[in-house]
Amino acid sequence: MEKYEKLLDMLMDFNKLIRFAAVADRNGEILWHSQRTGIKNLIPMSDTKKTIKRAAEAWDARREVVKQAGRGLYALAAYEKIKRITIPLDEDHILFISTDNQPKHKGEYGVLAGMGTIMSIVDFVNSST
Repeated sequence: MEKYEKLLDMLMDFNKLIRFAAVADRNGEILWHSQRTGIKNLIPMSDTKKTIKRAAEAWDARREVVKQAGRGLYALAAYEKIKRITIPLDEDHILFISTDNQPKHKGEYGVLAGMGTIMSIVDFVNSST
């Protein structure tokens, strides 16, 4: 779908921390992806695909608490070098994002990868179709 290509382009343009972004289906299959030019993968693509598949399964399981907790917004896993974010886009698609997590100062890992900007772009693209 054209809207997902637009989403990936906008994310890469507006958030320089993003290294890699992909839209996947409920089975974890990558349908569209974008990688920042000049950035090498820290994690092999085969392992990233496994992570995306597990994330899709986890979002399916999270649907059980929607009535109590509300719609899921995003899940974030932070590592020393990167952050991995998953965002449900609709019933059939998730967004997977890998960002830099290199702190400006030693021990500073609390910055949330620009989640406000990321969620604003997701909401904009979802509402424009």
